[in-house]
Amino acid sequence: MKATDPAVPDVVACLDVGSPLKDNVGWAVLHGGRSIHGRQLPKFTDQLVLHLKNGLSMALGFECPLYIPKRDDPMRMTRARLGESGVNWCGTPGGSVLATGLAQVNWVLRHLAQGVSKLTSSTRWKEFRDRSVQLFIWEAFITQGEGAVMRDELPHTRQASGHERDAVCGAMAFSARASEQPELVSDLDQEPAISLI
Repeated sequence: MKATDPAVPDVVACLDVGSPLKDNVGWAVLHGGRSIHGRQLPKFTDQLVLHLKNGLSMALGFECPLYIPKRDDPMRMTRARLGESGVNWCGTPGGSVLATGLAQVNWVLRHLAQGVSKLTSSTRWKEFRDRSVQLFIWEAFITQGEGAVMRDELPHTRQASGHERDAVCGAMAFSARASEQPELVSDLDQEPAISLI
């Protein structure tokens, strides 16, 4: 796929959700073959606003559940989302990451809205691919065991925290997938859901 393909974002960013008080937050921004990362949320949103103000397309991922299943059967309402294996969206650590993520996603999106006038966004890949929106929002699930990029393959992050490396891995995996899959198929199966984004 060519770099001019509309399905390939100009910028890919990822936030590894966690507690700012405990320094458990990490972020990464990939642009132009360069990767920057950090732990401070204001620096993250400054980077995002800079790129968005320059008119670049962006895919922004959050490492937390961004939707929950909407099911009729009360015995299944808290079970894993379809296609999700291992960690349940409301079990440990899914439930705590979901709650932390709700606060951080809201904070990041509010700062983007304050910093960029007329920002358009979607969770629908087709709208992003068709250039109907500038910002695509995606859910990241970062795990050392299943990731497309292993932490030890990132020599430029040796001094970074594990959360920063996770964010870099998430952004790199998304970037690789977006350039290989024009339709960008979700790892999870479709089912009725309540969007948290």
